[in-house]
Amino acid sequence: MEKEQYYVSVSARTIETSPSRSEQLEIEATEQELNELQARLEREEHDYNVTSGRALIPYKSAERDPATEAFSEHLLELYAYIYELGTPSTREHIESMDILPELKNQNMDLPGYK
Repeated sequence: MEKEQYYVSVSARTIETSPSRSEQLEIEATEQELNELQARLEREEHDYNVTSGRALIPYKSAERDPATEAFSEHLLELYAYIYELGTPSTREHIESMDILPELKNQNMDLPGYK
């Protein structure tokens, strides 16, 4: 399958074929990779809705909330996938965000890291 160029906005949870004025990350993906990315964005949307609804409960701490932990984990997985598909400028941008510790330690697949 041939890869095509797309523009992803994590905050808007969109994938477009041409750049827009919003902040977007440029990727190159096959149709299968694009479908996987769309599924991850939809999961991000779901997680966001669950955690923002819980934010309205004043006595409920999000500190140890499983929904918040899942949201954070899924968001990092989303950025890791975008990094994998990303162009050099997208990868550079994600590296500058300093949110993916495995980018600093390439031995994460060795025993004892998970």
